[in-house]
Amino acid sequence: MMNIMEGYKMNENILIENAILAFLHHYPEHNWVNDYKVLLDKVQTIRHAKPEDAEVRKRGRPAKRQRKKETTSNTSSKEESETT
Repeated sequence: MMNIMEGYKMNENILIENAILAFLHHYPEHNWVNDYKVLLDKVQTIRHAKPEDAEVRKRGRPAKRQRKKETTSNTSSKEESETT
């Protein structure tokens, strides 16, 4: 048999949120309901928050152009040297 949650990646925040929701559902008249609602808001904002500054990975060394066998020299400097 395939596990129901097998294809679903769970993390601690989802488990905590589920436990708080279960408590609020089963004990709506409890003294701690207001505290649990505040905690539920915090857990939900953490889950829906975007990462602030995600690091961008560099991909190895920078690309360099391939050198040609014959380098092109500056023709104006050759002309000057020939005339002198």
